[in-house]
Amino acid sequence: MNNPLQEWWQQLEPQWQTAFSITVFQHNNEPTPEELAQLYAAPALRFAGPSAPYPNMNFELTNLSGVAALQHLETLVAVFQKIETVQEVKHLKTLKHLFLYNNLISSLDGIEDLTALEMLYVQDNQVISIHQVQKLQNLKELYINGNRIENLDGLTEEHADKLQMFICKPNDLLKQKELLRVERELGIRCRSL
Repeated sequence: MNNPLQEWWQQLEPQWQTAFSITVFQHNNEPTPEELAQLYAAPALRFAGPSAPYPNMNFELTNLSGVAALQHLETLVAVFQKIETVQEVKHLKTLKHLFLYNNLISSLDGIEDLTALEMLYVQDNQVISIHQVQKLQNLKELYINGNRIENLDGLTEEHADKLQMFICKPNDLLKQKELLRVERELGIRCRSL
């Protein structure tokens, strides 16, 4: 009889079995129950695609489905991949650090209730709106440069207290008057990379 973690492993997409084998287990054999238990309890995981400065994978992931059940994750790094959506992280309430730069993400739908988040790095994607950060008032660092963002709706005065680093430029569609509005009305400094 399989234990629940072995069943979870069997149901993973092949790309995720390979990703965990390369980055976590560092072998291609079937993971042991102990290895699966360690993976399930891991507080941090890093997946850097082959074009990343310090890659730890030789292929690019296309989604985040493999981490959707990992309830103990506090830090997730999935950079230089081909990820298009972040919906799969919506149940990871313990996430504090989410690094998803250099992907193909167009929407941040799925992060709205991740109120423990302190760092969100989604620069160099296709993001068009950050309204999903409205309730994420523990953010200390937010990187959204290199996207297709036209306004900064979602940021509130409540963000100003903790948000120490807000990098939003360059963003070709973001107008100077919107940056000035956020700085004047919300007290959040809009920085350039």
